Amino acid sequence: MSTRITKLSETGTTMTELMVSVAVAGLLLVLMASGLQAMVDHVNLQAATSEVVGDLRYARVLAMEERQPIEVSLDTGQITVTLLRNGDPTKPVHAPRFLSQRSVRAMHSTGGSSLSFSPHGTNATPTTLTLEGRNGDRRVVTVSLTGIVRAR
Repeated sequence: MSTRITKLSETGTTMTELMVSVAVAGLLLVLMASGLQAMVDHVNLQAATSEVVGDLRYARVLAMEERQPIEVSLDTGQITVTLLRNGDPTKPVHAPRFLSQRSVRAMHSTGGSSLSFSPHGTNATPTTLTLEGRNGDRRVVTVSLTGIVRAR
């Protein structure tokens, strides 16, 4: 009985090749992660802006439908927007909208801490809201005296 031993050729990778591959993969991951985070922050800021515009337009329409004033309370400390019937905090139209959950780190208003839409759909004070995202991006929402809401 003869045993024959055949030599298998090994074509694996060396430790150096493996370390270089892992380093390149890690570098690509870091570069992609930072770009991806910036994109997520941008999308979240756009979504927050759309939500604020929607809330303001809804408040205007609701004031006209219900024939009563609807106040939009702006809390720049907690970065929230709340719609109230007749300005009464015990009568919110819906739960406050927390914009900080949408990557908004600051909200500034030129018209004070509230907007008020009359039953005619007009706004008492022209207001500019500026929403600032985590990465410094800004979105501006304007409300005219006639109640028209625009975002840029």
